[in-house]
Amino acid sequence: MTTTPKGGVMVAVANPEGVAPLMAIALAAADPDSEPPPRVLALVREGGSAKDAGTPAAHVLPLPPALTSAVAYARSRGVTVEAQTMHSSAPARDIIAAARSAEVAWVLVGYHRAASGSDTLGGVVREVFAEAKKAPIKVGAFIQGTDRPFERVFAAIDTGPDGRAALDMGARIARHNRSRLRALLIAHDELAISATQPDAALVEMMRDARARLGSLFRSDVLTGRSRQQLFRQSPGRLLIVGKRFADEIGLPLDEVPDGDRCVIVVQGAH
Repeated sequence: MTTTPKGGVMVAVANPEGVAPLMAIALAAADPDSEPPPRVLALVREGGSAKDAGTPAAHVLPLPPALTSAVAYARSRGVTVEAQTMHSSAPARDIIAAARSAEVAWVLVGYHRAASGSDTLGGVVREVFAEAKKAPIKVGAFIQGTDRPFERVFAAIDTGPDGRAALDMGARIARHNRSRLRALLIAHDELAISATQPDAALVEMMRDARARLGSLFRSDVLTGRSRQQLFRQSPGRLLIVGKRFADEIGLPLDEVPDGDRCVIVVQGAH
């Protein structure tokens, strides 16, 4: 059985130092007009037995530092979030299980490097992407920068699930922050995408985005399917790109972007 998401965002936190930018994205991505405030989930490996896996631990253990920081950050922005601690021996599985139980539309996670590599989508994050394919839930992995508001948001989009998720996330953040959103239409020879005659499905997507954002929305054609061209056409601080395209062009970067540069890699609902 599958659960149809009602909407909203769940953010999984682990590293206290990365909480502020991740929570800023979560708060911006939640639609206050139609969705509840973000839910925050912290998983605890230590101290749990096998029978405790996947069960709430809020009354057993003190709040983990990352969860405490997340709650305090939200409160400082005037938002009360629902916080939960959970014992887990399989973090990715339990994150998605919690998201399905809460019937959220999005799960946000911070970057994580596997022990034997520098890929910022390693370890638990890669497993979260895999688990989410079994449920109608979208996932965003945020490579942290700062929590300052974004004046411009860039989203590389196509008509696949990941491209649609990139546009949805970009529109959510832009609408909340009153930022400009520029959609970069991923060139595809088979669809004959061009600046004057884009694919019909993309036209419909852009029409919907323009209805949500008005003059804050613009679009352009990504003129080359490469990481270099993507960065050349997205000079702002925040770039959102679908996982399938990110894998094709070699994103995310092996190192967290310097300065204020932020990247969110998203996977659409399957």
